[in-house]
Amino acid sequence: MQVATVGKNLSTSWSAAFITRLHRYKALFLRRWWIPVLTTCLGLFVEAFLIYQMPPSYLSASKMMLAGKLNIAQGAVYSEDSVNFYGTQIQLMQSAEVKHSAESLVRSAHPELQSVPVEITVLQKPRTSIFDLAAVGSAPEYTQAYLNAIMQKYLDFKRGMREDRGHEITTGITEQLIQVEKDLRNGEDEMLEFQKQNNIGFIQEQGNSAAQYLVKLNQQYAQLKTEYDLLNLLDLDQNLDRAQNKTEAASGQGSDNQGMPFSDVGPEGDYLKAKQQIQLLKAERETLAKDLRPNHPKILKLNDEITKQDKLIQLFRADTLEKLKTRRESIGKQMENLQANIKEWEAKALDLSQRLAQFNRIKGKVDRLKTLYDRLTTNLKDIDVSQVTGSEDQVSIMEMATPPISVRPGLIKSLLIGFGIGALAGLAILILLDRIDDRMASFSEFQHYFSENILGQIPKEKTKGKVDLLQPDDARHVFAESYRNIRSSIFFMPYDGPRPKSFLVTSAVPSEGKSTLSANLAITMALSGARTLLIDCDLRRGGLREAFGISSKIGFSEVLKQEVNWREVVVPTAYETLFVLPRGKTLSQPSEHLLRDSTEALLKEIYQHYDYIIIDSSP
Repeated sequence: MQVATVGKNLSTSWSAAFITRLHRYKALFLRRWWIPVLTTCLGLFVEAFLIYQMPPSYLSASKMMLAGKLNIAQGAVYSEDSVNFYGTQIQLMQSAEVKHSAESLVRSAHPELQSVPVEITVLQKPRTSIFDLAAVGSAPEYTQAYLNAIMQKYLDFKRGMREDRGHEITTGITEQLIQVEKDLRNGEDEMLEFQKQNNIGFIQEQGNSAAQYLVKLNQQYAQLKTEYDLLNLLDLDQNLDRAQNKTEAASGQGSDNQGMPFSDVGPEGDYLKAKQQIQLLKAERETLAKDLRPNHPKILKLNDEITKQDKLIQLFRADTLEKLKTRRESIGKQMENLQANIKEWEAKALDLSQRLAQFNRIKGKVDRLKTLYDRLTTNLKDIDVSQVTGSEDQVSIMEMATPPISVRPGLIKSLLIGFGIGALAGLAILILLDRIDDRMASFSEFQHYFSENILGQIPKEKTKGKVDLLQPDDARHVFAESYRNIRSSIFFMPYDGPRPKSFLVTSAVPSEGKSTLSANLAITMALSGARTLLIDCDLRRGGLREAFGISSKIGFSEVLKQEVNWREVVVPTAYETLFVLPRGKTLSQPSEHLLRDSTEALLKEIYQHYDYIIIDSSP
């Protein structure tokens, strides 16, 4: 919190210092405004004098324009960057190479003309495709010829640049075309050789057949593997039930049975029939056992038959298990055979695929080379066409150089320089005067440098001659109110001891308004009803007697010399409670009289008779 408070106080201090300095500069400028005006006029005069002392120059002007161009549908045409086109052309016209070529052309065409420095300026007219060229030189004929040579050499330079660039592009495309043609021939030979060694149509057909056959083999292998796994997982009864259900479903749908073959004839059929027969016998025995004894002949006969069927079931079961084992081994052999066939056909399909991919790669390379060859051939033809149809330059001469006229080049620029130098010199003088002048120019500056309390501020009265004294009903409201504010500050200012009754008014130098302030402050005190005495203590140049129209020639000087009592020289004024003690005759050494003990006793005596005493001291 303390850091924030310190930062805020520092910021406020900087702001106050800046405002104080700004007010000081403003006051200085209002007082010394004629200095920058004088230096500015002097700078303009010096620059104008220097310009008119220079030898005359001559201006010749011309114009160039961006001409229209017939666009033909072409792929490769020489063109310049359109984004920075105009700026590029201006720099080309002002380039050292073009200028040097123009000088050589003028020397060869006009040997009688003496070479002089010529300044070339090129500008683009706003919202047009026209260039304004201007040449300024000291020799009129040479300047005009030089400007014409600049335009001609600029066009020659562009034409040569376009031809060189077109030749470079043509050479590059031709070399690339030769290399592409060579690569294309090699690619076609490679593809032809591959086709001789491989029947592409047969390879494609074989590849499709091999793929279809591989799919079929994989499906068969998957079915056999499923059957093989089920034979291993399920027991005899589950396999027989599954085989029987598949047989019934296959017979109903008319499809082939891919599982274990089921037949009523054979061990599996006999096994199932024996199981059914023993179930029937057991059911019959249970029915008879309800009515017959266990040793009944029928019961015993059924027991014998059940025992016989159990033996048959064991025999049929062994035969069926043997048949399941044989079936499982058969499926395993089929799976091994299918795996071998799948590997063989996968190798064949992979070989066919690789040869077909190799052919497609060779063919794709040849197709790309053919496309590139055709494009390069087209570009080469387009360049040849552009060199015929686009031989004319886009920029052409619109107007030749005009007859030279006498000008003062850089007049505005020179005057602006003079104006700037003069203004800067004036500001520098003002800053120097500010550094030399140690007076305070504003109320805020006084507050910035001094910590004493300020009672008030008196506005400056802009009047000719002396300032009139305040009247009870003065029309200068702001002026009168400022004195009333000072009076209020004196009345209500807090004091640690007894409230002061005497006030001494002084100034740093003469003619600062000290006497006017003393008189008006005394009048303001008197208007409040306080008995006020105004003493003119400026014993050399005091002017209160003239201000109040007092005719007496004696005053405070005679009182200090003890020639007269102070009561005899106090003069009443037009204000009821205001009295004035004029200065009297001029004293040569007033300080010696003021430092006497009698003066102190005099002031103490006067204090007893008045509420406030205002002393107008010397500067």
